[in-house]
Amino acid sequence: MSYIKRFFLFISDLLGFKKNSSYVKSYINDANVKSSIYMSFIVIVLELWMIIRNTNTYIIPGWAAAPNKFDLIYKLAGPYVLFLICATAVLVFAISYFKKKNYKGFFIANIVLSALCILYPLLLVKEKLDFNTEKTIVNSITTLLIYCSLPLLGAAILTNTLYKNKLNKNHTVLSMLVIILFATVCLLFGVKVGYSDFANPLYKGDSPNFDRLKMITCFLTMTIFVACLLIWKPYISIILLTSIFVIFLRLLKGYHGREFLEPDEINYITFLISITMVAISIYQQRVAEARKDEKLMYDAKYDRLVNLYNQDYLCELYEEKCHIDSSFYSKANFLFINLSQFRMINDQRGVDEGDKLLIKFSEVLKEVFTNDLIARQADDHFVVIIDNEAYLEKINQLNDKLKELVGNLFILLKVGVYKPQENESPYTAIDKARYACGIIKRKPEELYSIYGDNIDKEFKKKQYIINNLDEAIKNDWIQAYYQPVVWSVNKELCGAEALARWIDPEYGFLSPAEFIPLLEENRLIHKLDAAIIVYVCKKMREAMDNNRPVVPISINFSRLDFELMDVEKILEENITKYNIDKKLIHIEITESALSGNVSLMREKILSLKNKGYAIWLDDFGSGYSSLNVLKDFTFDVIKIDMTFLSNFETNEKTKDILDSIIQLANKLGVKTLTEGVETIEESEFLKDIGCQRLQGYLFGKPFKLDDFEEKIEKKQFIVSENIL
Repeated sequence: MSYIKRFFLFISDLLGFKKNSSYVKSYINDANVKSSIYMSFIVIVLELWMIIRNTNTYIIPGWAAAPNKFDLIYKLAGPYVLFLICATAVLVFAISYFKKKNYKGFFIANIVLSALCILYPLLLVKEKLDFNTEKTIVNSITTLLIYCSLPLLGAAILTNTLYKNKLNKNHTVLSMLVIILFATVCLLFGVKVGYSDFANPLYKGDSPNFDRLKMITCFLTMTIFVACLLIWKPYISIILLTSIFVIFLRLLKGYHGREFLEPDEINYITFLISITMVAISIYQQRVAEARKDEKLMYDAKYDRLVNLYNQDYLCELYEEKCHIDSSFYSKANFLFINLSQFRMINDQRGVDEGDKLLIKFSEVLKEVFTNDLIARQADDHFVVIIDNEAYLEKINQLNDKLKELVGNLFILLKVGVYKPQENESPYTAIDKARYACGIIKRKPEELYSIYGDNIDKEFKKKQYIINNLDEAIKNDWIQAYYQPVVWSVNKELCGAEALARWIDPEYGFLSPAEFIPLLEENRLIHKLDAAIIVYVCKKMREAMDNNRPVVPISINFSRLDFELMDVEKILEENITKYNIDKKLIHIEITESALSGNVSLMREKILSLKNKGYAIWLDDFGSGYSSLNVLKDFTFDVIKIDMTFLSNFETNEKTKDILDSIIQLANKLGVKTLTEGVETIEESEFLKDIGCQRLQGYLFGKPFKLDDFEEKIEKKQFIVSENIL
């Protein structure tokens, strides 16, 4: 872009020729209405003061001698009463403009004051209009214009009041008209009073310039009010202020009753330029604030990538609809839409291509759900609120269009449907629709899932788990069960693994498969694992204090534990508090936990190892880059995943792979443990190839601590002398 073009664009924007958005226009209009509150209040105070002053100075002394007392009051106080009515009407209008509710008091006040604005010009018959001399022409024209503007002002306020009373919102054009007419009356009043003072021979002082200083004050005050408080586009302000100043100065120079000096003209022109610059500056500041607010407002309501509502604003709109129409909830259906396998696009083609597809899909959503509320929740998840029962037809239509959009890409549409209950939170409704969607996430053949009674029971159970985790920890509903670990050579007990179990007063025994994945998904798993640390250390201390034998206990940790809490700090605090030998606490880290932030995990593991803790690699060989893990990290024990034993008897490769893993571990100086041992044949084979530790149902399932200690006491488990 050339410098000349940039310059013209700058000037265009500076003078206000650049088109503003509807939000910016509304922002400036609201600012003008707010400014009119201050301006009208000042005018009311000034006019009351002038009425009191004229009453004390002229009306009361001349009351007895006045042949027509109404004429006396009208001539000396009438103009100020007119301006007082005008300012009061604008003040009440401006205050009620920002009230969300239609208050009866404001409604009546607006009606009465707007009626006064309309009816007051009937007193025009008392004002003698004289077009014979320049002095009387100016006075009569300004008077006539004021009396014409006032009824229009009253009509605008009256119409807006009735409009807001019916629709509970202001009319933008009418509110702008009120401010424009108020500004017009102010400027005309300034011209009338200023020029009248200038031309009035009664005002004299010791200085020949006394009357010039006096007459200009009212005009300049009104000009400042209009220019600085009521802001329009700069080119309008320039035209308005320049025109009114040129006309007023021309009138002053053309009137021969007083001398008009050149320095006065220079001062007034300087004042015009200054006040114009101030008006432009205020306008630009308001526009900048409006655009900033507009961006913040947009970000608060919309998703910038796809130009759809965000979830919060969608919920707000839903609640507004329910407030306006209480039956809307009974017609509404929440659809949670997920593009299954969408991550493949980001992985294979890059994030930019993925974003382009999301934008295109959003356009498809708008096309299918034309009159419905649509939002992007996050990532490739969308929410639609449809107000009829025809959602199945539209879901199928959306699926057909998605297939056309993605072509050969394996992306599946999954939709969860939920019909909300009366007064149910829209966020809860979205959660339930999402839950219904999640049920079919791994079922390629199913397109949608409708939230029903069975799903509701499962959903409530999961919500219960999430909401009651802290209480379960506090009340010991969550405990550690101990699964024995034995030496392969003599089958003597050399340790145990602490496994979390939840015995709930309402749901009874909860399987780890029910709550552990759920807590991981909701980033709450660290609370559970921290509770297991405390439980294990506390119970180990109690056993030692009662001279019962103890064995090393291994505790499981996930990657989220290292992200959401200070694992090392919690371990150290409990080791110190219960005076436990660190060698009795072994740390199991799943192989999948090491696939994320490698540098962070390497740092954390090294620190724990330096503190004296034994580090175990859990689930080795369960499906990740295991050899890279062995290369990048140092472990004390490798725990071979039980899946290797699933086809032990029928698949000869199993034995060769297990043998190779054991030999590799031995070369690396790492001890081995195989879990999932269920038969004597498996046990003997693992012993023969050199696996040191074994774990599985052959040696015992996970036991409650009391049962575990009882088996030790009854010699059903023989505690090895070599437990480390």
